[in-house]
Amino acid sequence: MARTNIAVDEATADLLADEATKENKSLYALTNEALAAVLKICKSGGSPKEVYSSWRWSRILKDTDAIPLPGDLMERLMKKVYLSDKDWLLKEWFDEGKRVGSYLLMYAEDFRLVASRVEELQGFLPVKRVEIEIKEEQGKGIAVVRVIGAGFSPESTRCTEQFVLGILSAYPYKITNSRVSEGMIEIRAEEEKRSR
Repeated sequence: MARTNIAVDEATADLLADEATKENKSLYALTNEALAAVLKICKSGGSPKEVYSSWRWSRILKDTDAIPLPGDLMERLMKKVYLSDKDWLLKEWFDEGKRVGSYLLMYAEDFRLVASRVEELQGFLPVKRVEIEIKEEQGKGIAVVRVIGAGFSPESTRCTEQFVLGILSAYPYKITNSRVSEGMIEIRAEEEKRSR
């Protein structure tokens, strides 16, 4: 098999060399392995951008002992339980969000970092799109979290809202407003002073 030289920037070359050493592989072997994996993804309709976020999503699922379920099954389960014990269901979703928030806090102590990497984490929520906007208003840090496609019923949207509120509760933010309409959520939170 003929060898081909491929140009990469110096930082990438250094990372490849370090990883090859760590895995006790040649630079050639590790580069082939990495490129082959990415090319399989591209051949199946994916893109190189999806590699890290898919891995991160898979790792979060594994670390938090979560399992993906079909959306329509989740909808039916949430509607049924919501009718019989709404308070219990919403608390469970909040508590699960808080657990995931504590997990995220280990990797991103500042919520701004979560906001900058939201695309990596989006697959963890049963939603179409998550947007996080961090801004300053009157000298205060404000986070605005928008969730689009958060379920097909008011019940599932409320559950997703509680999950997101639970995630936020792991960070030093005070919820100032939460608006929910079927399938859409907007939560506004104000950063609180951290105790040192």
